[in-house]
Amino acid sequence: MNPLLRLAPLFRPQWRLLGLCEVGLLVGTALNLAGPYLVAVAVDQDIAGGDWTGLRNTALLYLAVLLLNLLATYASRVGLEVAAQRAMLQLKQRLFGHLVHHDLAFHDAHPSGRLITRVQGDTEALKVLFTEVILSIPADLLLMVGMFWVLGTQAPHLVGWVAAVLPPYALLFLWFRKVSPPRFLAVRKIQASLTGFATEHLRAMPTLQLLGRTPWARRMADELNAEIYDQETRAHLLPVYYLNAVVLVRTVGVAGVLFFGGRAVAAGDLTVGALLMGLGYLRQMFNPLMRLSFNITMLERARAAAIRLAELEDRTPTIRDAPDAVAWPGLGEALVLDDVSFHYSEQAPVLERLRLRLGAGEHVGLVGVTGSGKSTVLNLLLRFRDPTAGRITVDGVDLRTIRLAELRRRVGLVLQDVLLLPGTVLENLGGEPDRAQGALDALGVERALDHLLEEGGQNLSRGERQLLTFARALVHDPQLLLLDEATSAIDPATEARVQAALATLQEGRTTLTVAHRLATVRACDRILVLDGDGQVAEEGTHDHLVASGGLYAAMLQLQQGDAA
Repeated sequence: MNPLLRLAPLFRPQWRLLGLCEVGLLVGTALNLAGPYLVAVAVDQDIAGGDWTGLRNTALLYLAVLLLNLLATYASRVGLEVAAQRAMLQLKQRLFGHLVHHDLAFHDAHPSGRLITRVQGDTEALKVLFTEVILSIPADLLLMVGMFWVLGTQAPHLVGWVAAVLPPYALLFLWFRKVSPPRFLAVRKIQASLTGFATEHLRAMPTLQLLGRTPWARRMADELNAEIYDQETRAHLLPVYYLNAVVLVRTVGVAGVLFFGGRAVAAGDLTVGALLMGLGYLRQMFNPLMRLSFNITMLERARAAAIRLAELEDRTPTIRDAPDAVAWPGLGEALVLDDVSFHYSEQAPVLERLRLRLGAGEHVGLVGVTGSGKSTVLNLLLRFRDPTAGRITVDGVDLRTIRLAELRRRVGLVLQDVLLLPGTVLENLGGEPDRAQGALDALGVERALDHLLEEGGQNLSRGERQLLTFARALVHDPQLLLLDEATSAIDPATEARVQAALATLQEGRTTLTVAHRLATVRACDRILVLDGDGQVAEEGTHDHLVASGGLYAAMLQLQQGDAA
């Protein structure tokens, strides 16, 4: 289906308003047709006959026609803007809802800046299409047909001369229609690239400054801006060439009608009023032609935007509920990774036939060398990604058959990187006051639920921000806790408070702690050590692993040496 036609359902709720707008535009067009005709009546009848009363009435009627045209056009434009804004609101909501349900693989492949461009910039291009183009086409067609009908009945000698401008215009139109689409599509793509680059790199500016990479970022931005300059210059000069050529055709047409119409007036075959009416219609005829020129530009921009949005919406999330998805079975026995393998590509394996069992209520630590797949295990348990091979079960039920919403509600996650959103503490903790306050009380966090957080929670200490992420994970009383170096950013005094709270909260819950600092997992019931191939190389308690003198002991010795 044409990408633009796919947007038609957005306007179904607005069909009455759109219908009234179209009627208003058609009425305005009909009133436009009356203007040159009234001029002809004033010249040929009122002035020629010395009827000053008739001239006054004709002038008043002309004024009334102009005012009614203004009113009808104004009301239609306001209605169109309202309808388009409502439709674009629906589209933006639909797009954002589509994006939030996509998996990590999709967001890894699509930088947030480009997605923002599609949700904001592309929808704006579509709004212009619907407010300026779609409903104006029938009115413009009516204007063209009406002008030739009036000329054919009132001044048939001029019809041929007025129509003579159409063939050269048609050739110009076809040329513009052929060369403009690829150039405007190229502009949209490079603009999206620059927006994505700017969004990602402005967010990372502290890191870029720290590493001395700002000159590199500036060079990259300069290159993208230079390419945008080149592409936009090529694209936007096309309408300039086209519009000037159309003006030239109109000028030649007016001169031709004036010359040959003047000869017809001199020969007595045409009245002066009819000649003025013909010239008026010829000028008016170029208004829809010029609008069509502008509309084609808008149409190509909107078509490019619609293609990009269609491509976005056609990307079905790979992580979604199965048709026969079941409820969370409860973690009463064990969570098992059975021969689980995962790789981002055939050339980049991360986990290979990993076997791992977490008994109900057990506290297990997961450590390993960099790149061994520790964080990937967390992603698999939350179904941010699915295994390439093997399966993960909860009390024997495959994780892929459990409804996503229930799975993620039953699992609490705390990451090393703290992410808090602008808003209140309550909004960051899920919006349920009783549950949020209970989580804060359990952790001993003394912050009011209506306390307003700045961007990233910058008005809190780093330790407080980390405690709020703990509270967010515990709001729904999860059966499974996933901790990714959760206390790395907390000062010793705060860490002692958090550890005391966790000791109580972990009782009766299954907890998997991914750690880079081995001190974090020292008290775990079991510790699993992953090697560089994504397999369990060692397993046991802290004391057992230290005594065995293997990979864990070597990692501990290295960390103690670094600390010294």
